[in-house]
Amino acid sequence: MTVKIPPSVQSFLAEKPVMGSAEQVVPLLTVDSNGFPHACLLSRAQLDATETEIRAAITSWGTRENIRRHGVALILVTQGDTVHHLKVGVLHAHDKNRVLLVAFELIAYKADSLGIEMQPMTFLATPWISNLEHWDETSIMLRSLDNHLNS
Repeated sequence: MTVKIPPSVQSFLAEKPVMGSAEQVVPLLTVDSNGFPHACLLSRAQLDATETEIRAAITSWGTRENIRRHGVALILVTQGDTVHHLKVGVLHAHDKNRVLLVAFELIAYKADSLGIEMQPMTFLATPWISNLEHWDETSIMLRSLDNHLNS
């Protein structure tokens, strides 16, 4: 049985950053070759989601290797008073221009809340960051997973 991504999380991850606004940093955690946690900080420009998949464009060499080695990750999304813990496994992954494009399936989900409003890590979305991180190209690469997974 496929675990569905909560609608508010799916919607959040499917939206793209808004220029000039504070954007949430989305931690993607993996395990390195020595068994230690490894954090990769992503923006929504590097993520997308459907009801059943979370897609990521990962440029971090260490994170790419950890995903290839173990095939699992943890994604954290903060909304209001809740931190959503999404344990994911690789459905499919391939390299394109030094970017690992990954389609993850949700393996387990936990909503963690004590009723205390949370303030996630944020950054200011600017054209400079968009150019530095190639957001336009990343968006095209994430959409290409549709074709790649259906072939």
